[in-house]
Amino acid sequence: MFFDHNQPITLSAKSKIKGIILSGGKGNPYEPLNLTSNFVAMFNFNVPILGFCLGHEIIAVAHRGRIKKLADYHGKKELITITKPSDPIFEGLNKKDVSLVKRHSFYVSELPDSIENLGTSETCSTEIIEHRNKPIYGFQSHPEASGADGLLIVRNFLKICGISE
Repeated sequence: MFFDHNQPITLSAKSKIKGIILSGGKGNPYEPLNLTSNFVAMFNFNVPILGFCLGHEIIAVAHRGRIKKLADYHGKKELITITKPSDPIFEGLNKKDVSLVKRHSFYVSELPDSIENLGTSETCSTEIIEHRNKPIYGFQSHPEASGADGLLIVRNFLKICGISE
């Protein structure tokens, strides 16, 4: 199922949800956008979560992290250094640097203790994040639009959800 962040989530408590992907989008978690569905999904379904771009920022802010605006819009591929390549989200990648597409104006500037940093770049010191106790991941980039390496990351998330092997 797919829900736009502007739509209410109309699932019952009996719905079988295996994972949530919070996609990118315009704005940021502090603007008066209707991001209610994202927060409802995160806090009402105990399943793995993967956030891209705005979804990454929402994960950080929801756990009491902070974001800041970049000096200029960032819209290109960037080399990201993975600081914890043994994490299951990177299974089969077999390298510490990956080039991922980025399209954003904000970045996660401060992480709470509950979130661990898994990747850095020249633009952002918190490119990839993971909750320390739950399978919740955030990517400032767009792995889903970054070719084979990015798609491997998405497939690994589906494995974490128990959706594929």
